[in-house]
Amino acid sequence: MSFRRIASSLTGFAALAGLLSSACLVHAESGLSVSNRWTPPSRQQLSEELTAWSQTTHAPNETKDRLLSLWAEDGDTTLDLRQLLDQSLEITSVDIWQQLQAFQDTGIYQGPIELDPAKPDAWPPAFLVHHAKFVYGKWLAEKGFYDEALTELDEPTPDQVVDPAALLFFEAACQHYLLQKDECVATLQQLLARSEGLPARYLALSQMMLKDIEPLETDSLDEVARLMRDIERRLDLGRAGKKVRQTEEDVVAKLDKMIEDLEKQRQQQQQQQQSQGGGQGSQPMQDSRPGTESGPGEIDEKEMKNKGEWGDLPPKERQEALQQISNEYPSHYRRAIEEYFRKIAREPSSGNN
Repeated sequence: MSFRRIASSLTGFAALAGLLSSACLVHAESGLSVSNRWTPPSRQQLSEELTAWSQTTHAPNETKDRLLSLWAEDGDTTLDLRQLLDQSLEITSVDIWQQLQAFQDTGIYQGPIELDPAKPDAWPPAFLVHHAKFVYGKWLAEKGFYDEALTELDEPTPDQVVDPAALLFFEAACQHYLLQKDECVATLQQLLARSEGLPARYLALSQMMLKDIEPLETDSLDEVARLMRDIERRLDLGRAGKKVRQTEEDVVAKLDKMIEDLEKQRQQQQQQQQSQGGGQGSQPMQDSRPGTESGPGEIDEKEMKNKGEWGDLPPKERQEALQQISNEYPSHYRRAIEEYFRKIAREPSSGNN
């Protein structure tokens, strides 16, 4: 089944797909202020953590001296906190720094940020690891690597990064795209609880995401459209593995169930009409004339058994199902269902696979 073609027709759900593009979102370091109520770590707090780390780590003395000098009170006062963290990461964790730079230069996923479990005494300060995961996760989200971004963004807490609002915003945006409804709502509520200090961009987009995902229902056509969009994204990233195949099968199964339910509803309506005496082909009587015509009073029962796959429905019945969908949902849903019928027609024995 060509899910690329199906997903490409669902343009109505692309409005929020661009929320994470670098053209629409600004970096946390672009001068967006965050209220002190978020209590991000201060320079003094991080300097104290660095001093404590330097007294216990097995890192080379040269590395410790360079870091302590960088954070000294009489050091370079032109550097803001973000720049201090970047330079500190480059000094203490060459591998992580190179990993970040390689992704920024190439846009190719470099794997998760990991520390050598065999050498815990040589790990950089915890606040630098949090900073690295925050920056990496944000960059991954901007490039559409939502699953990978959440792996990084899930670890730091808002009070462990330089821009708590950005951390929560990007985490919620990834959860929104991946249809993690409960997690997304919780993250957005946490973010909007501090709305007084939020940048205007974050505030507006967060409110949009919350309004969009709260009504989302499982097994709805809305959910199917979003799943198709996610399949398209994964294929664009070169991902065609087990997760994508399973999602494709889930989409077809959900569509099967929707069409089956619509067909049953249509059959029930026809039976009700027949049971009320609405015989096929009879003509209404003229006004003020008593009816004299009679018949045997027998009504052919509608056979309810399913003969074969739903793709084998006669053209007339397919059209009736599509018409009912058109009456209940926007037009781009109809295009998705039409593509589904074409797929079934091409592969009549494929079933739900």
